[in-house]
Amino acid sequence: MTIHPDFDTPWCKKLLADPNLKWREQVPDRYHGKTVTNAMFEQTLYTEHGIRAHLAFSRPSEEPDAIEGTEACFLMSIGNGLDGKRGRAHGGFNALVLDQVSGSASHHMKPDPNPPATATITVDFKAPINTPCVIFSRAWVIEIDRRKVWVKAVIEDGEGHVYASAKSLFVAAKPSL
Repeated sequence: MTIHPDFDTPWCKKLLADPNLKWREQVPDRYHGKTVTNAMFEQTLYTEHGIRAHLAFSRPSEEPDAIEGTEACFLMSIGNGLDGKRGRAHGGFNALVLDQVSGSASHHMKPDPNPPATATITVDFKAPINTPCVIFSRAWVIEIDRRKVWVKAVIEDGEGHVYASAKSLFVAAKPSL
């Protein structure tokens, strides 16, 4: 696997060398007839000034409230095209990343061709994300009740400095009859 040069830092190398990582395929979703899957990321954010590189994987979670002991993870190199204020990522981008990684955790916990929908998300902003940079986001499921899946997530710098955290509720699609 070719690794983007922005991930050539000691903390990224250490993270990516973990033998417990399970890679998630990163095939860009494109138009399939009239359906667009994940167009926000695939068509809008993946640019040289936006999300410059993105790796997705799962790994064992060390969070005590993770019910399956697994977390969904994204490693992203982001540019200044995502700024709200010069040199700082827009808060809405932070919320978007937390929603996306949380949805990934929820979806992989209850696999279904139809991904779950976000019912609610509460984001706590801890510190600004200075751009350009590399961020590490991760999410883990804390509760499941039938179609409802509760998830916690964080965005950090890979060395434990938390930029934002979230708790969200996802609702899985109704089963087909």
